[in-house]
Amino acid sequence: MVIARHVLPNVSRCITRGFSSVGDSWINLEKKADGIMNRLQERGETVGVAETATGGLISAALWSSPVGSRAFKGAGVRLVTGIDRKADAQGIADARSFANKSKNKSNDMSPMSSPAAGGVGWALVYENGDQHSETGSAVHALELAHSAKLNLGTNWGIGESSIPGPEVHRRTGLPSGMGFVAVAGPTEDTTGVLKINESGVGGGSSTRSSNMARFTNAALDLMAHLQSKQ
Repeated sequence: MVIARHVLPNVSRCITRGFSSVGDSWINLEKKADGIMNRLQERGETVGVAETATGGLISAALWSSPVGSRAFKGAGVRLVTGIDRKADAQGIADARSFANKSKNKSNDMSPMSSPAAGGVGWALVYENGDQHSETGSAVHALELAHSAKLNLGTNWGIGESSIPGPEVHRRTGLPSGMGFVAVAGPTEDTTGVLKINESGVGGGSSTRSSNMARFTNAALDLMAHLQSKQ
């Protein structure tokens, strides 16, 4: 398990266990999200989300909290074209800076390198011919987290980039159920990335909906952990 700055030794049991469906785990997700939202409200903070494989499930969990409308400011699935190019550009720069600092501080940060990065800017709005970070990479999750935060003007951004399955990723061959979630908090100390193991590791299920629940669970666990660092 690799994250950019913070390691969660007890989270692996949560993100690799099997869920037979999203419905089976919803009560658990709802409870975690409510704790996150209440802490945000207490501190006068807000959060935005950018998702891929979870298809809006992270956002739905946060919005389900009774205080959802006070601290949850919006979300996007994939953010293919972005909302604000200036905010996207700043998000790319912030994600790149954080990833490079983290990589220099750790010898176990190879997942931070995108298969297509190649020294090219990591854009959320891609021009024709641009290389870009690949789905299922830590860098992509960081890009999405920073983009959500900056596009929506929030204190926190959550990003998720994973392989929902049930098949492997068509371009990279990455396995079903593997991915990364990232949180961009108010400071570097409240920013981090978490790797989710592929399906079948530690009892993970290979169904698409169960992987969506696993990725959402991981995102909420990471967010709650980083909030505790404030």
